[in-house]
Amino acid sequence: MGLTSTLTNAATRAITSLVGSKAVIMVMGSTTEQIPVQFNPSQYSIVDRSSFSQQERNKDEEPVISYNGKGFSTLSVSLIFNSDEFFSISGTIKKAEEILTGSGKDITTTINKITALTRIGGDKHEPPGCVFVWGSLQFAGFVESVGVTYTMFDKTGKPLRATADLVMKGFNYAAGERNSPLQSPDRTKARTMTEDTDIWSMAEKEYGSSREWRRIADANDVMNPLDIPIGTILKVPSING
Repeated sequence: MGLTSTLTNAATRAITSLVGSKAVIMVMGSTTEQIPVQFNPSQYSIVDRSSFSQQERNKDEEPVISYNGKGFSTLSVSLIFNSDEFFSISGTIKKAEEILTGSGKDITTTINKITALTRIGGDKHEPPGCVFVWGSLQFAGFVESVGVTYTMFDKTGKPLRATADLVMKGFNYAAGERNSPLQSPDRTKARTMTEDTDIWSMAEKEYGSSREWRRIADANDVMNPLDIPIGTILKVPSING
């Protein structure tokens, strides 16, 4: 089962109840945690990629281009957080009082939950898997970066308003548009490491899950998966191997 299959299947019931409501970040683990988005985003962008490699030819100006499969997609979205909403005159007055008295709610508690998604937690060697859900959007993967800009403070310096620019790597599976998961290979293959390939993307392509990278590493006595020379021919074992 692939990375995104695992994430989206684990979140299916909760996602169903969230369709059409406010956006939410679902954090997958022993239990599913929900980080609600205070304001639905005004826009988001998704960049889809294909992975290619090229091999130079001695007697031809044009190299041979080989398609390596679908690469990870990127979701970029800006999320606004405010300690109180300016939707009324009383709300505006309350906000002014918070700034002057330092009594406003500190928004860093929520912000810190989001930035923590970039860090390794517990006994795992990777950050937690997440699913960003809003309407028909179900983007499953990992948080690559979170850039936070604080734009309002009370007299004590406590942040009262912020914009978090969230970037996730993974795959977008809109409701009802998911394809069948990739089939695992039933025979051993050989693959060449290129500039555009790493052992995780190779495992995602061959097995349908980047988490299966250890199969390839063990089969090739790879000690450091980040230090595999370009041009190395790797054995990709059968799923039953």
